[in-house]
Parts: sequence; C-alpha cells; structure tokens
Amino acid sequence: MTAETLNIPHPTGQEREFSLLFVILPYRVYANEAKSSKTRSFTAMPYGVLSIASYLKKHSRRPLDIRIFDMNLYERDEWHNALAQTLEQRTPDVVGLSLMFDISYRYVAEIAGAARKLSPETLILLGGAAATTSWEVIPREQPDIDAVCYAEGEAALLRLVNAPEPRAELARHPAWVTRHKLEQRMPPVADYLNDLDELIDIDYGLIEYWKYGMKEAFSPFSSYGDDHENRQFFIVTSRGCPFKCVFCAEPSFHGKNMRYASVDAVIAHVGQLVERYGMNVLTFYDDQLLLERDRAKELFRRLAPFGLRVETPNGLTAAFIDDEMAMLMKQAGLDTVPLAIESGSDHVLKHIIHKPLRLDKLKGIVDTLKKHGLFVQGFFVSGLPGELEEHRDETVRFIKEVGLDWGSFSLATPLRGTQLYHMCVENGWIDKNLGIGDIDLNQYIIRVPGTDPDHIMRKTYLMNLEVNFVHNHRMSAGDYAVAARCFEDVIQRYGNHAFAYYYLAQAQRAMAADDGGDALEHYFRIVETDPIWKSYAQAFDLPVH
Repeated sequence: MTAETLNIPHPTGQEREFSLLFVILPYRVYANEAKSSKTRSFTAMPYGVLSIASYLKKHSRRPLDIRIFDMNLYERDEWHNALAQTLEQRTPDVVGLSLMFDISYRYVAEIAGAARKLSPETLILLGGAAATTSWEVIPREQPDIDAVCYAEGEAALLRLVNAPEPRAELARHPAWVTRHKLEQRMPPVADYLNDLDELIDIDYGLIEYWKYGMKEAFSPFSSYGDDHENRQFFIVTSRGCPFKCVFCAEPSFHGKNMRYASVDAVIAHVGQLVERYGMNVLTFYDDQLLLERDRAKELFRRLAPFGLRVETPNGLTAAFIDDEMAMLMKQAGLDTVPLAIESGSDHVLKHIIHKPLRLDKLKGIVDTLKKHGLFVQGFFVSGLPGELEEHRDETVRFIKEVGLDWGSFSLATPLRGTQLYHMCVENGWIDKNLGIGDIDLNQYIIRVPGTDPDHIMRKTYLMNLEVNFVHNHRMSAGDYAVAARCFEDVIQRYGNHAFAYYYLAQAQRAMAADDGGDALEHYFRIVETDPIWKSYAQAFDLPVH
C-alpha cells in the first residue's frame, strides 16, 4: 500500500507544516531503581517510531515537521524540563506516545497530562505493542489520550496526517480506539501494510543514533565493552506469525499472515547503513526470519559480502534449518544461533504450548549448526499451567543430550494479548484486576492450585545454573576459551553472579592462562555474604568457604 492507494485528495494551495512529536516513554532501569527483566538497562533505537516517521515523510501529501523525543536518553529529574522545552519550541498538531512495554504505562498519565497542559488543542495519541494489547482499558483510564492506535501505525497515521480534519479521522478510521467507540462497542480493525518494502528504508537522521547501544543478544563472540567498536543497527524484514504459542502475543500486533520485504530492498538498505554509518553489527528483529527458506537463504547469501556480525535475538525456528541454511548463516555473519525451543518435553510442546516442533530432530540440527562453527543457544519457558516437575527435568536432560551451548530460561508470564493471559483470568489463576504494568517478569504470578510459585522460581533458576554453569557444554568439551567468554558476559551483565565467577576461575585454570584467583575471590565474597547464593552453591556441592 502506498499513499496513492489511500484515496485522499491532494490538498490545494500553500500549507503550513503539519507538526508531529513522537515521545518514547521510559522503559530503562535507572540507577536508583531495582533491576527487573521487564525493563531494559540499555537504550534501544526506537525502531517502530522510526518506521512510522520514515513512512510518513515518504508518503505525506502535506509538508511535515517530525521530531522524536526519547525520554530514555534523559535522567528521571530531567524529563519535564526537556519535554516542556521541546513542546514550546513548536506546538505540535499531534503528540504520539510510544508504549512498547507494559512497565512504561506508569508514565502515560504524567506525560499526556503535561502535553495537554502545554498544548490543549493538540491531538494526543498512544500506540505500540503494549497499547495494542490493552486497547480496551487505556481510553477509559487516560482522559488526556484522544485515541489508541490498534496494531500497526504507519497506514493509520498517514490517513490522519493527510486528512483535512485529523480529529474527525479518529472517528472514521477503525484502527483508532476512542472512548466513544468503546461505549458503542466498536472493536478496532488493524490497518496492515502488505508492501513491507515501503518500511525498510529507515531514516536514522531523525534521531541521534550514536546515543544508542544494544546489549540484548547473548553471545560469547559479542564485544560490548567498547561503544566505538560496535556500530549496530537493527532491522525488521517481515511481520506476522502463523503459530499459536500460548505465551506469545505476536499475532495481536501484526496478524497471523506473514508479510515480507523483498531481499533486494533489505540488501539496498544494509548497503546504505554500511556506507553512511559504518555499520558492522546488524540485528534482525523478525519473529519468523526463516519461515520462507528460499528467501532466507538468498538473504544470507547476499549479506555475506558485507562482512558484518549478524544477530537474531528473537530466536529462530529450528525446523527450517538444514545444512545449507547453517552454512549460509555462518557466512552471512552469524556466530550464535538462538533457537526458540521453549521446552524439552514433547508433552508440553504439543499439549500446552501448541508449538509444532519435533524434539527428536533437534540433535541433528544442533550438530549441523556446530559443524559450521556456530554457538547454539536455546530459549525455554518454565512454569506453564499443566507443566509438571518431570517435564522440567526432561528439559534439563534434553539440553544436555543435544549439546546446547547455552540455555536461556524465562518464567511463564501471562502477558496481555496472549492465550495464557486469558486462560489465567478465566480460571482465576491471576488477579483479573491486575493493572497494566503490574506484572514483574522476575516473579512467577500464576496461582494454579497445587503449584508452589516459590518452588517454580527456584527450580527454574537451578535449571539455569545446572546447564549453563555446573554442566556447561563448552567446559565439558574442553572449549574453555568460549566457556570463559560466556561467564565473562554474564559478569558484565550481572556483576554479583557467583557461579559465573566460580566457573570462570575453573576455565582460567584449565587454560593455564590464569590461576583464577581473582575470580575465585569474588565467588567466595559473594557466597559468604549472600545467603541465596550460598544456598545455590550448596545445592551443587560447591565450596562456600
């Protein structure tokens, strides 16, 4: 879909610039706040807003003034003054708040209220993943929000920008959720773009791109210590997901049908990023990068000449990987392949998660990836309703048997927009009045009768310690250098991780490059002062003094 297909008449005469201010709501952890996995501790480029802004610049029928104000680039006590100065520089016609994470919802009323006070006639809109999954709640709770954009925002916002009366467009277009529409029980309808080539060429001149640093993907081959070393950008080349995993809300955002940008468009954009910005790390945020095998293989073939390091932190579907795919991924610049496995139990995959994955095929796929020199990581979810202790033990055995290099574990969380959320509400397993942003991903909040939440949290962490440290595959294989880099990465992210220090010491001793004394000293200091770490050490018979 392009601007020509939206059937909006060309404006006549000389028009003033239509002003839009996009505000990225806070999501990162601040120095005086407790860390939680539900927030990012780094600042990520606002890709969704950049996609919308770039699309509007390309297709708007009226001159635009677009500004992006990212609150995550400011300290907490700097917000109000910085935002006020931005609003006063030029009164915007539209303020668009980006709500990607539930945790950011706590700031919506404050920021929307400040914008309304400074600019009473401005349209204040809210969009993003977390806005989409809570579309039925937000308009009722937020009087300063004129409308919530349901699902994708590019086409809906372009119609509004091009409309002679933008405020009236909110009433006409079904992607905009207003209080009136909720009262009339009018459900939203997503306005999807089918031609993703229109969205690939992101204009990074809209932000101070050098202020952003991604530190999300786990890999022993990443080098995040020097900000100047990594010139990292990321890209989304497809939208949609045909699968129905019980814990995932992706179909709520982009629908079930897959849409793809052409390989030509992707490669052209990559070339521009390399030439213009010196990009050397490319991060794909596709949810199903490999689903069309031939397209994925062509993409990897054409990426290889750039000599980039390539990351896929959302995970890849193992079923689409064959020998050629593994070879091409390695040549394209992947050194680490995260596989979205979710469970090592066939019962859990088939009857609880509803994921069409055959575990008996995984050993061969992992071996193929390793043959091509790739580090193999697996993503797993623990604590889904119906999962038993024996299923969690199956997962641990599976990880060891197939030889995964690393396992990443998440507690099952009933996020809004997922089947799991509706299941938990209907069965009374979570508080139905739980507010937006009240869920802490570090806590297990599902209350299935006969299940001990504290046990599930401890068990899940013990699974992590067992497969990644006590029985680390690279350590067992004698690849101490790669194992040491894994442990160092963990220490960089979590400075008081006792097991990372202990096993780093073992790896250093095995390499005879270091006696491990410093790392071991850190380990003992932690277990002697932290009773939780001491209990974990005792669970695996590690020394505690």
